[in-house]
Amino acid sequence: MILPLALAAQTLVVGVLTDPVSLDPHRATDLVSVAVLANVCEPLVRYRADGSRPQAALATTWASVDGRVWTFTLREGVRFHDGTPLDADAVVANLEALRRTRAFPGRAQRLGPLVVEVVLQRPNAALLATLSQPFFSMQSPRELESGSTRPVGTGPFRLERAGPGEVVLAADPGYWNGPPRLRQIVFRRYPGAEALVRGLKAAEVDVTSSLGREQLDLLHEDGQLLLDTQTGLNIAFLSVNNERVPFSDPRLRLAVARAIDRPALVNRVLGGHGTPARNPLPPSIWGYAERTPEIGLDRPAARRLLARAGYGGGFATTLTFCEAPRPYLPAPRALAGHIAADLEEVGIHVRLRPVASWAEYLERATRGDYELALLGWQADTTDPNDFLSVLLESGSIGTTNRSRYRSPAMDTLLERARRGHGPEERSASYRSAQALFQKEMPWVPLYHVSVFTAYRREVQGLVVGTTGLLRYDKVWKKG
Repeated sequence: MILPLALAAQTLVVGVLTDPVSLDPHRATDLVSVAVLANVCEPLVRYRADGSRPQAALATTWASVDGRVWTFTLREGVRFHDGTPLDADAVVANLEALRRTRAFPGRAQRLGPLVVEVVLQRPNAALLATLSQPFFSMQSPRELESGSTRPVGTGPFRLERAGPGEVVLAADPGYWNGPPRLRQIVFRRYPGAEALVRGLKAAEVDVTSSLGREQLDLLHEDGQLLLDTQTGLNIAFLSVNNERVPFSDPRLRLAVARAIDRPALVNRVLGGHGTPARNPLPPSIWGYAERTPEIGLDRPAARRLLARAGYGGGFATTLTFCEAPRPYLPAPRALAGHIAADLEEVGIHVRLRPVASWAEYLERATRGDYELALLGWQADTTDPNDFLSVLLESGSIGTTNRSRYRSPAMDTLLERARRGHGPEERSASYRSAQALFQKEMPWVPLYHVSVFTAYRREVQGLVVGTTGLLRYDKVWKKG
């Protein structure tokens, strides 16, 4: 679609490779959905771009004495896109909905027109980080009451239309922090990375975070394109369904981990633009356990573990993956092929099971319809809780704990970390959790990939934060 010249100067086109899975702000977890919703709906608290500390968003102040009872004071004069005021009743309605949909562990009540008290089941030092995540953004209470999944938030842009291949956001001139300089944002799906690169070079696309290292040379050749590169707060992993025999036995999961050559994956699949993973946390997040051993390639050890578990003759299994790339899975089919070849070396015969649609793939993985699967996670905050509780806690089964791992010991450690006072005390619990992870290997960490944001020189005011999430309220295009 070719836009009129005047509109094109005020329109930012964001290139993506998949459609959003869900635009329901309380249910969206995939990167494309979150990229859209971050500009429509807003949380109570937001973290600085460098991830160092929380800052005011829809709440201007907050306080807690014991980490269990929290008081939030809301920003005055904010309205949702449908005209509904942001007030204490609206926040209470959202947190009640989140209690049902995301098992938010607390209850909220109105203390005043703009004051909300949140009483948690247990103290949680990570609450502010939790509330800053995109799926804890505030949705209009009218939409909540109607059961609609259309996002109606308080953000700088409102949803104008959404359909296969394209989502269009329109600027909200009444935005509480000042109207955006752009008139609209268009999230446009391209059929593949090559088509997306052509769109960038032809000025049909302004920004994308959906390209991998294979396209770097092409981007560097074009003087009109800029490239931001950083080691992402992400992890790619081989998810293992802990409820499926034989993977219910941790010896089988450990055998799989010892059979995979991680440095080779980084070189062959990522072209060296990443680091092998040994923990469920990226190294740049505080609380990372630096003393846990490397999960080195050791095929004799893998064969011994298989034999002890009664599978000395090997066995057959399936590896499910989605054909559509993600920032942390830029070449899923190639990655699946390399892993299958590694496992074949120790007698595990793998049949590849591709799925075309990311929405279908995520739904299958969430309900546990797989044996092995390629998955990953991109942090929304720099708090370790955003990785460990989301991916390992038994309470997250049915949502983000897609390995279906259940461990009372792990749950206890993660709960203790949330109750801790200060990063040092919490880090001790998180280091213990990572040590337990290595013993039980609920899923197999593969690598942390470098992430790239490419954009045209005329795009001004773009800030790429530590989480890679882009907001466009301060962005404009130079004529």
